[in-house]
Amino acid sequence: MDKLELTTGRLSRDVREGGETLIQVSLQYPQIGGAGFGVLDDCLASTAENLVDALCMGMLREARAAAGLLPEALPYQISGTFTVTYNSEGVLSFFTDVFLYAGGMRGVTYRYGSTFVTAEGGRPIFMTSLFPAQTDVRAVVSGFAAGRLGVDEAVAREGFSPENMYLTEGGLAVFFTPGAMGPVAGGSSVVVMPFGDGGPRVM
Repeated sequence: MDKLELTTGRLSRDVREGGETLIQVSLQYPQIGGAGFGVLDDCLASTAENLVDALCMGMLREARAAAGLLPEALPYQISGTFTVTYNSEGVLSFFTDVFLYAGGMRGVTYRYGSTFVTAEGGRPIFMTSLFPAQTDVRAVVSGFAAGRLGVDEAVAREGFSPENMYLTEGGLAVFFTPGAMGPVAGGSSVVVMPFGDGGPRVM
């Protein structure tokens, strides 16, 4: 299957209370369009909505307090853009970097990965399905990441989450949240495991 032609969906929202804007939201997400992709497009849009809802809920109490203490302060910010990393053979993979500003001098960027088989309404692809059966995926990926990032394997295992992945043309990209492998300001740490025998493979 050829590459899909993608467009950009946009989600904008102001969370307001008592005439004050507490949180400003601007999030982009991919859309496919065309016959046969309506269910997947709806899924991508609702995933963006759910992410924003969760982030707003987590920030709202602090945003209220900040507005009460410093009415002239900037609203909290949620701003996200996506990058497509794999778009071939009926598989779509991308990551979304979401910048969160919650007062102070700087914000933090968190990464979220998504990978789908685009047929049949967009079945998600999980990390475990990319390895041979019976593979201890946590051990394999953590060991690889520890070697590439120069950290102890126990640290990599602690920071590992099977949801934190996306595909690239060169292999499986695995990322660790800010602070898991270094300073929070450094952002997400990313390693790419090449496709190959005994390792990750595209379905």
